[in-house]
Amino acid sequence: MQRKHLPLTLNAVFNNLHDIAGIRLIVRFLSDVKTVEDLLATQADIKVLRVKDYIHHPKMNGYQSLHLILGVPVYTVDGPNIIEVELQIRTIAMNFWASLEHELNYKKNVPHQDALRLSLTKKAQLITELDQEMDDIKRRMYEPKTPPKEV
Repeated sequence: MQRKHLPLTLNAVFNNLHDIAGIRLIVRFLSDVKTVEDLLATQADIKVLRVKDYIHHPKMNGYQSLHLILGVPVYTVDGPNIIEVELQIRTIAMNFWASLEHELNYKKNVPHQDALRLSLTKKAQLITELDQEMDDIKRRMYEPKTPPKEV
């Protein structure tokens, strides 16, 4: 608030900070991302305000995740206030990639950093394929059994 030269009041915080809280949810399967998004959309006290879909529209470097900006009630002595919370939902594989990419970008004096960044961007496509294949395996494991066809 000080950096933005804003007053140190609850109203100023609620009206000017849009990332006061952040949550990262790691799921096992790609289809779980959509399941969580759908469940949140039906939640009576939480509102999905904005969606940044980096899964269907990855960043140029290959980053993938679903970012939801949620309006969440916070109860204070003055009554309930809605604050914006960012929820990032990604698979285990997406998180593995993002963790390494973050480390590469913020670590100092990495030899061959540009070549490593390019390699990591290429690996993002493999992560996408892996997530899709793992989701397909899960789907096939749980699809209803069909009786054998008579010959």
